Amino acid sequence: MGRLTAFAIDNARLTILLLAFIVITGITSFLNFPSQEDPEITIRTAAVTTRMPGLSPERIENLITKPLERSLKQIPEVKEIRSTSTTGQSVINVELDDQYFELDPIWQDLRNKMNDIKRELPSDAQGPYVNDDFGRTASATVAIVGDHFTMADMRVIAEDLQDEYSALDAVSRVDILGLQEERVWLEMDPVRLSHYKISPSQITQALSKQNIILPGGDIDADGVTITIEPSGNFESIDDIKLLTIATSDTEFVYLQDLVNIRRGYVEPLSQPAYYNNREAVVLSVAMVANANIFEFDTAVQQLTTKMQQQVPLGVELSFATYQPVMVQKAIDGATSNLYQTIGIVLAVVMIFLGLRTGLIVGSLVPLAILLSLLAMGALNIPLQRMSIAAIIISLGLLVDNGIVIAEDIKRRLGLGENRRDAAISASQSLGVPLLTSSLTTILAFMPLMLAEDVMGEYLRSLSQVIITTLLSSWFLAIFAIPCLCYWFLPEQDATAQQEDTKAEHGFVTGYRKLVETVLRFRLSFIGLMVGILVVALYGFKFIDQQLMAGSDRNQFLIYINLPAGSTTDETLAVTRRLATWLDNDTENPEVSSNIAYIASGGPRFFLALEPVDPDPSKAFLVVNIEEGQPVDPVVERTNRYIKQQLPEADGTAKKMWLSTTEKGLVEYRIKGDNIGTLSQLGSQIESGFRAIDGSQNIKNDWETPTIKVRVEIDQARARRAGVTSEEIARALNAYYKGVKVSDYREGDQSIPILLRGDQQRNDLDRLRTLELYSTSQSTPVPLIQVADFLGEVQPSRIKHLNQKRTMVISGKHESLSAKELHAKMQSTLDGLNLPAGYEIELAGEIKGSEEANSALFAYMPHCLALIVVLLVWQFNSFRRPAIIMLTIPLVLIGASAGLLASGTVFDFNGMLGVFSLAGIIINNGIVLIDRIELGYGQGEQGFDAIVNACAERLRPILITTLTTILGLIPLAVFGGELWRSLGVVMISGLAVGSILTLAFVPALYAVMFRVKAVKAEA
Repeated sequence: MGRLTAFAIDNARLTILLLAFIVITGITSFLNFPSQEDPEITIRTAAVTTRMPGLSPERIENLITKPLERSLKQIPEVKEIRSTSTTGQSVINVELDDQYFELDPIWQDLRNKMNDIKRELPSDAQGPYVNDDFGRTASATVAIVGDHFTMADMRVIAEDLQDEYSALDAVSRVDILGLQEERVWLEMDPVRLSHYKISPSQITQALSKQNIILPGGDIDADGVTITIEPSGNFESIDDIKLLTIATSDTEFVYLQDLVNIRRGYVEPLSQPAYYNNREAVVLSVAMVANANIFEFDTAVQQLTTKMQQQVPLGVELSFATYQPVMVQKAIDGATSNLYQTIGIVLAVVMIFLGLRTGLIVGSLVPLAILLSLLAMGALNIPLQRMSIAAIIISLGLLVDNGIVIAEDIKRRLGLGENRRDAAISASQSLGVPLLTSSLTTILAFMPLMLAEDVMGEYLRSLSQVIITTLLSSWFLAIFAIPCLCYWFLPEQDATAQQEDTKAEHGFVTGYRKLVETVLRFRLSFIGLMVGILVVALYGFKFIDQQLMAGSDRNQFLIYINLPAGSTTDETLAVTRRLATWLDNDTENPEVSSNIAYIASGGPRFFLALEPVDPDPSKAFLVVNIEEGQPVDPVVERTNRYIKQQLPEADGTAKKMWLSTTEKGLVEYRIKGDNIGTLSQLGSQIESGFRAIDGSQNIKNDWETPTIKVRVEIDQARARRAGVTSEEIARALNAYYKGVKVSDYREGDQSIPILLRGDQQRNDLDRLRTLELYSTSQSTPVPLIQVADFLGEVQPSRIKHLNQKRTMVISGKHESLSAKELHAKMQSTLDGLNLPAGYEIELAGEIKGSEEANSALFAYMPHCLALIVVLLVWQFNSFRRPAIIMLTIPLVLIGASAGLLASGTVFDFNGMLGVFSLAGIIINNGIVLIDRIELGYGQGEQGFDAIVNACAERLRPILITTLTTILGLIPLAVFGGELWRSLGVVMISGLAVGSILTLAFVPALYAVMFRVKAVKAEA
């Protein structure tokens, strides 16, 4: 390492040029660095949707879902298959193993499988349709509101805006939500049809034969081609009304005399959207992957301002959700913490090292960060929560390298060495130990980079940035710091060294006496530390634990669930009552806006959101809070309102979260075959939740059963009447759902023409008298003549997990953690009498945490083994690495005390804090033991070598500890809920762990090497 330092000193101009290059390119890179709120992760989920209107959930399950699941299971990359069979629809979510990143070939294989299996599905099945863009995130959702405009007008406006936004370079895709499709409804009056003796099929034939767009051919007239185009297609709604149909009496009747004809919209409403309780059409605008979100922000804002001036008067464009604002807030908060941390670190080193040495050591911080930024650019790591936090976490470690080198150079200068020799010798003696300590810290974070799951992918950039920052720090500590010391530190004489020694004499002398006392009572001291550690570990039982902290976004979510089978209109009515209350400035002055999606979950607008499956009985709302206003009181107030004022709805307001599973959620998966048995077991678990005071959000994902009318066809009677089962089924579907008979074309728009029953179709009594038409009989037959009617209860949905029927019962608690709630539920679970073939699995936050930990710690043994190998290589010893490894658990003493005292939850970021603490403790242990070995090499006796080494390393270790602790205060105090656990763990762990290390390492060393507690004679 001395050669690198010598090269830097001897080639000063080249060194200056290299440092200037790092500064200039680093700053330039920072000013144009891509930024986002969170790291990007790969969503390895596709949705396969198949529809067959009118089919019950059980028949959908058997005829569609099961064949599709069997085919999907043959794809080797598939990790999990989840399906939901509801009336008329099958939705299957396919999740791939986390190890796969090239997804396009897998999705193509999936499409091929679905195309192959399609021939085995019922002929009337629509699909299967594959959506592999499931994970796309909407960086902006633009609400288009025009109170006095029809949906036809809104379509034109929305499609024009869609084209404009799609043309932006930073935009990858724009989808339209909430738009109601137009229809031309032909509503049959059975009395009039019977009077004229005309069947629905005659109407269909008349429409299809007249409403045509067919070529008429060409005429070659003296070398000129003349195209012949026959008319026939409907030019207006009046053309449809005046269509003539022949009756059985060879007379003609207008279509308008047979059916009610009106132009309207799809019924029931198709997934409407409401912005601030006003009907809206929403544009979901997705950003190009890895684009600069601030460039996206500029382009979208400018276009929105421009288009607001161009749309018709009365149309308003508003951002319902807007990711750039959230990113700017997250980046501003993180960079503010970073700047404060850098300022604190620089102030501390200058106070303790003096202005000149402090500036030299302090220069390492911006240089290492700028060099790390260049590495981040090469690795395509943008600025986001994790990458910025990684820099903050690394600050204490990276400044330690500079402190140790600068302190050793100063010590050597004080001993009379010239500046060049002092710089090279310090680098030569400390380069390898500092590299070893940096590599061991890197290895402590390496499992995060190697983890093969979503959480590992989310945290990977944190590990990568820590690695680049620490390696940058080590390189600069060996290359730049000795040069700066050589250029700017004066050579000292013995008098100056004596004055420095006197200034520290009292404190160091006291520490020497402490170490001497510890060495004399080493076994007692070690026993005391072990006892305290046991108490600290026991204390973790009383610390709340969770996977990830909640989000600090100024937004919250509301989920509305009406009883299964509720219509979109009913769900909309309830949602609008809630939206009206939210929009009341007196009741909710903190609320700035809200967007409601009825019968759908809207777009995925942040990473952790799992959109709600489309369902007429569900609604999803996003509520935006004014900047600076607290979210929690509004969430609590909203939950009270829903409970008191919307009793017909099962609704929940929730703060947003960052992990893949909701904070505090406990789920139990019941697996088995029989629906009745599953329902019985589910009811018992629900009762167990309700028996616990404070339980809330108790849900059964199969929801409540629905009622169906079974039309039992008497085949003998049907044959006598001349109608078939197919004709009966098609007549029912046409009357109640409607059947497409043609298209009405208007410009470039094609509007379906549907034939269905009149307004009395919703009268259940009309079912009995529904007239059936047969191809073999001219006289219609009432349905009651050929069928009986049975009322039945059916499940509203049937869910599968990996091809097996699975019912999920979930719940939360207002104050208990997921683990505590699960513990209280254990008696209920123990009391269940599970039949053979049935099982219950724990899921929710606990399962998610276990899976994340399993993936993240899968490589921990390998990394620990490499740490041991490094330490053995460094010291050529087994005992010395053992001393360092045995010191690491001491950090848990301070961490436990800090978490308990502050009431902070121990989450996954807190675990990262433990990793970082381990790196710092290893670093301290390495330089301390290395100095002991150096003392031995200089002829010092065992006792004196230990005491002298501790005294010499006291100052660098304390300065590093203090800079790290003070530097972490902004992150712990102002970093939000996400980083509070990490900040508390590191601050308290360092405050206690570093101090204990200064006594524990000497004691262990003395025990391991049987050092006598006797000072050498002077």
